[in-house]
Amino acid sequence: MAKQAGASSLVTPPDTYLYALARAGGCLATIGSDDALRLFDPALKPIATAQPRNAGLSCLEAFSTNTFATAGRDGIIRLWDTRAKQATQLAEPQGRSISALACHEHLIAAGTESNKEGLGDVSILLYDTRNSAVPLRDYAESHTDTITQLAFHPSQPNVLLSGSTDGLVSIFDVNQGEEEDALQQVLNPRSAVHCAGFLTTDQAYVLTTDEQFLIYPLQEPAEGVEPAPAVDFGDLRPKLNCMYAVGLMRQPDGQPIITCGHTGQQTLSLVQLTGPEPWGFGQAVQLLGAHGEEVVRDVLLTEDRAYSCGEDGQVRVWRQ
Repeated sequence: MAKQAGASSLVTPPDTYLYALARAGGCLATIGSDDALRLFDPALKPIATAQPRNAGLSCLEAFSTNTFATAGRDGIIRLWDTRAKQATQLAEPQGRSISALACHEHLIAAGTESNKEGLGDVSILLYDTRNSAVPLRDYAESHTDTITQLAFHPSQPNVLLSGSTDGLVSIFDVNQGEEEDALQQVLNPRSAVHCAGFLTTDQAYVLTTDEQFLIYPLQEPAEGVEPAPAVDFGDLRPKLNCMYAVGLMRQPDGQPIITCGHTGQQTLSLVQLTGPEPWGFGQAVQLLGAHGEEVVRDVLLTEDRAYSCGEDGQVRVWRQ
């Protein structure tokens, strides 16, 4: 069991939801429904606030040890250097809303929100921040609904994963300019993707919006050989005694942790994912009280603390 060591609204207005957390070096950040990026230190002391006009912020990622990346409904990716007062901007060419971000060194992947206009309505864009006038890649045929997740492979940065509310997860080789050549594999969890990523170098995980959890092999089978089946855990709610899953996070040592909440019991659970032979659920740490009856939106794990943010407009810090 972990105990709450502090909480702060970071001077957010009443009724503000906090959506996401990220860390760049010794600085932490959150974004909220008031369209503000807030920087704070590990003790929850506010450092700075930026509120780009009409940005509709929905995405937050660490870009480097000094820089955060944000994006949202205005179709602009902003890079916020914590040492400077201005942000570098990259624009989505058609001004579409951005719903997902991923960063690796000088590369930024962005996924767009659907306007319900059919095939080609949503794109996965790849930017090189050293020459960001136009995207390096624009893959617009592999998904038919809003992109909810992007992730770079941990050891092969040319491999990019995307998840969507269309119920598909796609694996791309971004070294290939043509989308038909770039698309390497398609995973089909048959439900809208809440979050997804690379669990190991040769396995991907998918967590759906109805709390189904699956682990897929990435390697393509030889011709004529049936692909290995996914490890299907089914609905996490009865297995982990939760009402909703926040996502899969990693401890600094790489240990994968499934975070899930129960608003009725006012708990947040950090459950170890053990494996891979076989994968299973291990020790759980309970954060009693959590965010009360409000949903937890994100969790960030550091060497000796856990940070959480949620729909109560609070960032909370926990210690064992």
